[in-house]
Amino acid sequence: MSRFLKSAMMSLLVPAVLTAQGPAKKPIEGVWKIAELVVTGANAAKDVNPQPSLLIITQGHYSETGVEGNKPRALYKAEQPTAEEKIAAYDSFYANAGTYEVNGTTLTIHPMVARNPNYMAGGFMKYQFRIEGNTLWLTNKTSDLNIRVGLKVVASALPANETRTKYVRVE
Repeated sequence: MSRFLKSAMMSLLVPAVLTAQGPAKKPIEGVWKIAELVVTGANAAKDVNPQPSLLIITQGHYSETGVEGNKPRALYKAEQPTAEEKIAAYDSFYANAGTYEVNGTTLTIHPMVARNPNYMAGGFMKYQFRIEGNTLWLTNKTSDLNIRVGLKVVASALPANETRTKYVRVE
């Protein structure tokens, strides 16, 4: 085969192979497991062995689920839970998924579905993030959380604090 023909084939094949692999993965994309939680200000606490949580970030979408607090979730005592058991289960769990955007070191998530209906009705959360190797830190203040109340999306009125969450990459 002539050198010209080989060069022509390579110039067609290489871009096709690279395109088939898709766009390059951003460092924030991946599956992350919670490793530590530090809250300052109101209700200050540090948890170096938090309950399970998973944050999945793909190209343009995210999903996060986890267990609130520092104790395992209580099991129902029977197949059909009581109203109190249902409330305890609801209060011990968080979940939301949607889209996100990155602007510099700011990650803004926009839930499309969430345990809290006011959060998914136009709410959003802003985080400052930092990645070092296989570790992701997300930091947010109470005022970075915005939820729908009535006809408006407003900043959270919860007591002021700052939360720093440390995640480790699972994949």
